[in-house]
Amino acid sequence: MGADEPTRCRVTLAHRNGLHLSPITMLVKQASQFTSDIKISFNGKAASAKSALELMLLGATHGAELTIEAEGSDAGAAITAVSHILETEPESTP
Repeated sequence: MGADEPTRCRVTLAHRNGLHLSPITMLVKQASQFTSDIKISFNGKAASAKSALELMLLGATHGAELTIEAEGSDAGAAITAVSHILETEPESTP
């Protein structure tokens, strides 16, 4: 696979309250560290992983099947980092 070919994976959203402000903030911060173009798709809609507003508009709920696609020189690392955030429910704080 060449550096500019898209890399893709499917994940299940683990966050109990869906894709809301807290995971979106973590996601945008992480995605912004990569040069690749990173898109997350749900229910026929796609959003840039670097845009909080676009991610919020996806309306993804707990258990949703999301597709992550990245294109660029660091696409593999970007997908690994983004998928980890989406698939991992953070521990609750007391």
